[in-house]
Amino acid sequence: MNRGKRRCPVLLVAILALAACSSTKLVTKWQAPATERLLFSKVLALAIAPDTSLLRRAERAICAEVTSVTCVPAFAVIPESEMADTEKVKALVKRDGFDGAVVFRVVSARDKVTYVAPSYGPTFWGYYGYALTGTHAPGYLRSDQIVRVETSIYSVSEDRLLWVATTETMNPESVSSLVEDVAKAVRRELVRAKLIPET
Repeated sequence: MNRGKRRCPVLLVAILALAACSSTKLVTKWQAPATERLLFSKVLALAIAPDTSLLRRAERAICAEVTSVTCVPAFAVIPESEMADTEKVKALVKRDGFDGAVVFRVVSARDKVTYVAPSYGPTFWGYYGYALTGTHAPGYLRSDQIVRVETSIYSVSEDRLLWVATTETMNPESVSSLVEDVAKAVRRELVRAKLIPET
């Protein structure tokens, strides 16, 4: 948890509402050896974000998915003016009895342009009819936005990383939907791996 000022790629500012549906998937994950369950009594939800409103939405979204133990957003514990002071943050976290932490950080945001080929139909004669009359749909370029987020889970009491995953979300409808989709995807994976209970 040796974090400085809250930062994230400038590209995150470009996350705008898009018409296409969003989808989130895990692309990488790592689990500390011998970690069979994530057993905490009190979890700190920490988001590394460029502005206060996004930060608060992300930390609330994390806590909404932590249902078996107490979860507290970092903004409710750590004053913004002290975020850059690691020793002060460490003292506050220790004082409030946190033994676990979930950290949400946007790694990158990029546009992916794909060429969508014309549709001719599945048969030779279908293609022949389209080609002959010139009525087939032309090919086109489609632009998708892909946002990559890293979610890390730490044991604060042991000061070590237990689990980390990277997710990719295609065409997030909004910043709020992005953080909610990522939090839900991470929870599903943790439940699937039996690292946390279903409820």
